Amino acid sequence: MGDVPDIDVDKLLADAKGGDAQAQFVLAERFRKRSTLDVNVQQAFVWYQRAAHKGHAKAQYQLARCYTLGKGVVADQEVALTWYIAAAEQNCTGSQARLGWCYQTGTGTGRDMDRALMWYYAASANGNVMAQFSLGDLYARGTDVVADMKAALRHWEAAAQQGHARAQMSLALAYVNGDIGVRDFDQAIHWCERAAKAGYEKAQYNLALIYANSPPHFRDLELAKYWMEKAATAGLAPAQYALSRFFQRGFLPESQPGEAIKWLRMAAEQGYAKASYRLAMALDSGEGVAVNKKIAVAWLRRSADQGYANAQYELAQRCILSDEPEYASLDGIQWYEMAARQGHLRAQYGLAVCLVSGKGTAKDTAGAYYWMSLAAEGGLPKAEYRLRILEEQLDDGILREVRQRLAKERVHTSID
Repeated sequence: MGDVPDIDVDKLLADAKGGDAQAQFVLAERFRKRSTLDVNVQQAFVWYQRAAHKGHAKAQYQLARCYTLGKGVVADQEVALTWYIAAAEQNCTGSQARLGWCYQTGTGTGRDMDRALMWYYAASANGNVMAQFSLGDLYARGTDVVADMKAALRHWEAAAQQGHARAQMSLALAYVNGDIGVRDFDQAIHWCERAAKAGYEKAQYNLALIYANSPPHFRDLELAKYWMEKAATAGLAPAQYALSRFFQRGFLPESQPGEAIKWLRMAAEQGYAKASYRLAMALDSGEGVAVNKKIAVAWLRRSADQGYANAQYELAQRCILSDEPEYASLDGIQWYEMAARQGHLRAQYGLAVCLVSGKGTAKDTAGAYYWMSLAAEGGLPKAEYRLRILEEQLDDGILREVRQRLAKERVHTSID
């Protein structure tokens, strides 16, 4: 095969055909690493399978990966699981970590967090960084285990010390957010910088945010710009959006006219909803770009379709209140409701006002009271005032019914 000159390929092939499991594994690895052709993928599978049946742990792990990914064979998660188990029982750390994930997610088996933790801990004890990171993530989220940030930091640091960039960034964010009670910007910058220098774009983005938003002693706008540009140039949409906002808000001077809009457009074109919304607002008002109402509506609609509540609210406002033809065919009430269901207070208030007046929809005083109550509970002052007026317009029975609905939803939310 010629790609590794210090290996006698003829001897390797002869040994593999003769039943030598290590030779079969090495041969499979050579085929896998030349997997640009289907024939190489299939040959890798064949030789992994032969070595795996002879008990070769690394081959068993790679065979499991073939079944997981459908490489050289039809994907079969249950078969993959059996080979992960075989390799894990021989102390293959990659298989142990993968088994933890399989049992956590229910891939190829039923979900079983006891087994997931058992295998994650086994892999972690053997130094597997993915297991260490996964354990940290589990304890930080607290969804499948009892939340424990000290445990999370301990596992993340074990992975971070081995150079795992996601663990380094998670550790940095925990320090900057004070997740264990104290904010530590020195440690946050130390770990985030290690991940950023390794080329991890999300760490570059977060490091820029740390430098931009930290207390004065740690703030450095030049470094913020440097790392944000690194992440933005690498194509990270949130970084492109953040860089545009740095320029728009005057945190940084533009090196050339239109630089803010350039980065904003790049993020929007990647489907980043916040960027689509800001681009729409800029095109509507002429901020840094020529006014183009028609294109502004298209970007606003795109952002709203992506579920961004601010865009949905803005679209609703224009549909209900504007006489501009671009909004005439759109359903403002629909957009109010979509934003309101996401907890957007002004959308909840606007929807309530429309239900009271019958503007764009049928009158519904009970529905108006429901949405006005949510806006008032969220702290919108004018909603609190209008709520008292609505209470006087509803009879006691309907008022009681709506309040019971609100009470049930509060209980449901607290349980969730």
